[in-house]
Amino acid sequence: MKKTAFLLITLLVLVLGLRATPGRAAPAQQGTNLLQNPGFEQPFSGGAAGNWQKWNKTTAKSDEECLVAYHVLPKWNVETAAGFVRAGAASQYVGNNWDTWSGGVYQTVSATPGTTYRFSFYGRGRGTNDASPAASEASLQMAMSAGIDPNGGAAWNDADVIWSEAGSPHDTWQQFSVEATATGNQITVFTAADWAMTGVNQCRQFLDTWYDEAQLVAQTTQPQATTPPQPTGGVPTEAAAATVAATMAATTAPDASPTPAGSSTICVNAFLDANANGLRDADEGYVAGVTLTVAQGATIAGQAVSTGNEQSLCFGNLSAGRYEVAQTLPTTLEATTQPNAAIDVAEGQTIALEFGSRLRTTPTAAPPTATADAAQLTATAAVAVGGETPADEGGSNWLVYLGLGAIVVGVTLLGVLLYSMLRR
Repeated sequence: MKKTAFLLITLLVLVLGLRATPGRAAPAQQGTNLLQNPGFEQPFSGGAAGNWQKWNKTTAKSDEECLVAYHVLPKWNVETAAGFVRAGAASQYVGNNWDTWSGGVYQTVSATPGTTYRFSFYGRGRGTNDASPAASEASLQMAMSAGIDPNGGAAWNDADVIWSEAGSPHDTWQQFSVEATATGNQITVFTAADWAMTGVNQCRQFLDTWYDEAQLVAQTTQPQATTPPQPTGGVPTEAAAATVAATMAATTAPDASPTPAGSSTICVNAFLDANANGLRDADEGYVAGVTLTVAQGATIAGQAVSTGNEQSLCFGNLSAGRYEVAQTLPTTLEATTQPNAAIDVAEGQTIALEFGSRLRTTPTAAPPTATADAAQLTATAAVAVGGETPADEGGSNWLVYLGLGAIVVGVTLLGVLLYSMLRR
């Protein structure tokens, strides 16, 4: 009888333990979210979620092949379809058909001067000529990013806006985040995407993006400076001439106070030099898809791909010294300025460089056709960028099924044991 009682207690502990095992750990508290309607829930006004405002960039279309970047007015709307809402009942949709666009939504909130804030949101995109559920073309660039204006302005193109690294989350949710220190009593946060890319035809029937789960949190401690992620590309093998071309304007950030070590910055951008005169004229914009590299000797200090926006890509926390800056062009473009430059950066100095290129006038050899396996690998890699898979993307939690199965087995065994005891 004692043996039977022991078995009963053991089975009950096992069943209750499995039943209590959670399928997913609860998220940790992140502090107070300062945004209004951070989940982009209804009601919507003019296509924008309540408490959010619309913004967009507009540039004229200059060719019919969609090889020169241009931007039309996109469409904003509420999204409630399963798979395009990460949390809650709705998400913010911004997109267009056939014509490339750049835009998003923004919100201005009260802030404490001198306090550092972190803004983040989850975004996903889809670019293709095929209707859903067809897969997005992973090779297309949507340049999605998060932005903060520490001054609280509502202009997306303000030079003070700080942007996160851009990404292209095809058919998956990816979190974008950026930090900035408020300079006044309010700050403005932006969601952004840009489908336009000079030298590459990105015009598709569906050029869509979605946004959800935004968050703005004051940081209790000042964030530590981080080293830019190490790229996989190569290092410039040669330094250019010591004198930077006239097209590459160098400016020094005014600061009368002493600056700590590692306080220098190099900002780089790539412009479309349509007339190939080596200068960025007033009617010439910027070009996306150019790889920009900053290196010191054999060490790459930073590397990123241009987005076609006037906001330069800046690599900070650099120590004083000589750096090599280079551009790597896609096959559709050819350089109109020198491809690289060697510059000397003083402590606390900010150097701004611009490289020029235009559409290639001579045909280039067509790249080899990708195999089906390679295309599949590309699509898989694009999906992996987003990190965790959201719960609404499908798939079941195996721990839940394991717990249910254990309960069924335990109840059955208990019944058998009770039956045996009663017969005795």
